Amino acid sequence: MARYKQFLRICQHWPLDTTKEGRDIAVAIRQAVAKAFKEGENTQVNPAECDRVYTSLDRLNNGYWNNKYPRVKPTTFTGLTLEDYKLVLASESLTDMQESKKSSWQRMKEKFSGKEDSKDA
Repeated sequence: MARYKQFLRICQHWPLDTTKEGRDIAVAIRQAVAKAFKEGENTQVNPAECDRVYTSLDRLNNGYWNNKYPRVKPTTFTGLTLEDYKLVLASESLTDMQESKKSSWQRMKEKFSGKEDSKDA
């Protein structure tokens, strides 16, 4: 079945983010493909739905939307860059935040206000 091979190709080309243990979208996609194609090439699928999902994943993987709607600035409304978000969302950073005595709300408040060492709440 050509559809099964297309999905395997998407899985091979989708980059794994090793900083997001257990929360990486590439892992979730691989698991969903394995679940949808339990019998491999012999799995009976809804062709229209399968093609729709494949097209969506292929567009994301190839940067279709990123190219169609390019970002004007390298930051978001918060002023944080992609590298800032990668650092914050890394599993190690999340573990460090959970172990900290500060609440998540306080950490977010400080991060967005730019006052990393603020003691007022």
